[in-house]
Amino acid sequence: MFLAFALITLGGALALFMQRSAVQAGLCMLLSFFGIAGLFLLLANPVAAALQIIIYSGAITILVLFVVMLLQFHKEERAGKPKYIHVALSVVVLITLALGAVKLVSSSETLANMRVSSSNQQLVTLKQIGEQLFSEHIVALEAIGLLLLAAMIAAVILVKKEVW
Repeated sequence: MFLAFALITLGGALALFMQRSAVQAGLCMLLSFFGIAGLFLLLANPVAAALQIIIYSGAITILVLFVVMLLQFHKEERAGKPKYIHVALSVVVLITLALGAVKLVSSSETLANMRVSSSNQQLVTLKQIGEQLFSEHIVALEAIGLLLLAAMIAAVILVKKEVW
C-alpha cells in the first residue's frame, strides 16, 4: 500500500512539472495531494488525512485553479466533438480503477492491523481538535479568517478591470 500511495504522490508531482497548461498542472497537484492523504492513512492518522483532503485537495487546489482561470494564464483550445467511444472507455477505465483500489485497500493487511491496534490506543478526534481550536486558539483562528478575507478582497480588486 505504501508503494502505491508513494507512486501516486510522486507521479502527480512529476506530472505537475511536465504539464504545459497551468490548469492541468493544478489537477496533477490534486493527484499528489490525494497520494499524501493516503500516506497519512497508512500512518494511522485519519485526522491528518481528512485535513489533507479538505484543506489542500479542496481549498488550495480550487483556489489555485480559480486564480489561474481568472487571470487567464492558460490558452483556450477549441473544443472538438467528443467521440462517444472515448467517453465510454474513460468511464469503464475509471470504474475499473476505482473498484480495484477499493478491493486493494479493503484486503490490505495494514488496514486489518490498524483496526486491531486502534483498540489499544486513543486516537485524536475531530471533536477534540475543534474544541481546542475554538477554546485555546480562538484568536489565531480569527486572525487567519481575517487574513483570508483580506486576500479574497485583494484578489477581486486585482482582477477587476475597472476600479470605480
